[in-house]
Amino acid sequence: MQNDISQALRAVQGGDFRTAQRLARKGLKADKAHPGWMNIAGIAECGMGRPKAGLPHFQLALKLAPNFHEARRNLAQTLFLLGRAEEAVGHLRQMTRANPQDDVAWALLAQVEMARDDGAAARTAVDRVIALLPGQARGHLLRARLLGQMGEEAEALADLERAAELEPNNIEAQIALSLPLARADRPDAARAAAERAVSLAPGHVPARLALAMRLVEQGETEAAKEQYRAVLEIAPGQAEALEQLAQINSGAENAVLAPQVLSALKNVDDNGPARGQLHFALARIAGQAGDEDGFAKHLTRANAAIARLMPYDAGADTRLSEALMARFEPGAEGDGPGDGVAPVYVLGLPRSGTSLTEAMLGAHPAVRPLGERIAPGRLLGPLIDGGLPFDAGARAAFRQGEAESLPALPEGTRFYTDKMPENYRLTGFLLAARADARVIHLRRDPRDVALSLWQAHLAGSALNYAYDLRGMAHRFNLYARMMAHWHAVFPGRILDLAYEDLVADVEGASRRLAAHLGLDWVPEMARPDQAAGQVLTLSANQLRQPVHARSVGKWRKHAVLLAPFIAGLDPRLWPELG
Repeated sequence: MQNDISQALRAVQGGDFRTAQRLARKGLKADKAHPGWMNIAGIAECGMGRPKAGLPHFQLALKLAPNFHEARRNLAQTLFLLGRAEEAVGHLRQMTRANPQDDVAWALLAQVEMARDDGAAARTAVDRVIALLPGQARGHLLRARLLGQMGEEAEALADLERAAELEPNNIEAQIALSLPLARADRPDAARAAAERAVSLAPGHVPARLALAMRLVEQGETEAAKEQYRAVLEIAPGQAEALEQLAQINSGAENAVLAPQVLSALKNVDDNGPARGQLHFALARIAGQAGDEDGFAKHLTRANAAIARLMPYDAGADTRLSEALMARFEPGAEGDGPGDGVAPVYVLGLPRSGTSLTEAMLGAHPAVRPLGERIAPGRLLGPLIDGGLPFDAGARAAFRQGEAESLPALPEGTRFYTDKMPENYRLTGFLLAARADARVIHLRRDPRDVALSLWQAHLAGSALNYAYDLRGMAHRFNLYARMMAHWHAVFPGRILDLAYEDLVADVEGASRRLAAHLGLDWVPEMARPDQAAGQVLTLSANQLRQPVHARSVGKWRKHAVLLAPFIAGLDPRLWPELG
């Protein structure tokens, strides 16, 4: 019996879950009340992607042997995977009380507490992991993830750098370090981390994907293509590589790539994002080839696939938007100027020209472009969720937290930019927090914005409305209501800039921007394509081209495709559309 169990455990360690399952069934046939075989049977089911089937095995193993530590850990992890964090946390707390030295249980508890949005409990657990494993990267990587979720970007980066220092050959540490370095405006270090990961493991797909993205951000498109092609040599159907490569390929290159994308689509798993990614790739290929029917078909399928994974809750969105507006009424006053460099919030709908505007501002020597910063949303999240007042103390805490989250800024910097488009929802807080904050609001024809979003696969779940045309119209209507409200509450503090005017007269628009900040205009502001350095958004390729107006009015060519969106726009909120 013991030899059979040892053989099954070796199969588990080697990833051969079918052999482990077969041996477990054989063992249970001989002894139905053996907790060890129950545990192995559960591991095998989970390893084959069937956590629901594995769960009762772990439960029965614990019923047979209540002190079976490993089975309890496996049960907790499975509950967590099934979205049952509240149940998982009880088992993990019981485990850490029974065995305070179990670093694996503490690490899992930290992840579960993160999922439950209990930052304090997660921090306690992850600090315990670091104390138990002082010379290892694992705890620092976990704490960096937690700190990143809490908006403490500088502290998260410090933990990632410590992890890489402790284990220089840890591939996961190098990959995890790359993006935060890019966000901290250290592009060379970000690229070096990704290059080191690839050098450590040339066949490691996530490492090559990270390096490819750093190259795209830095404008090295051909080098990025080489990395994506290397990924496809390793894993020919890798959906992310196919999608990203299709976005930067020429039409001729994509004609060659198309059969590989179609082949990958035949074997795709319906439970993840790959189907949507591949349809986005095929839409891009069809669009380049002038196949309008194929373009529309693949975009519809791509967005439907992602929408199934991230459905949009219009009711919850309306309630949140109305609650945010209700906090600030006309006559609201902001605090005095903050200390140090002042923020410039460039906001509006995604794909409305915020990246281009930031590039224009960033060409000025007194302005430091910092891209899409998550710190304001993270700092304000607990206050918003808890319905807490944004009083003088809260405003001071927000200013301090935002200042602490900034990277080192060059001497002579007077302003930094934050171009998180969705900050339009937080405008009341941002303007109330300090009188020297500037807001630049990009406006663009919502139909052109919708077309751009419909073609884009956006990271994260914050823009889940973008995969549903009716949901997109609903969110756009909320946006129009909110911006009208902020103008009424803070008259004269928001500069509206139309995308159509910006691309028609770059110099004139850049002069308006300089005047809004009280800066002398410099000619470089009218050539953002020459000033664009690292760009961390979908606009990376566009920003390195001279400003053009080719996308203005492009929606007309796709009016039938966009019909559900156009019908959903409230004409009272969009009178300029006629």
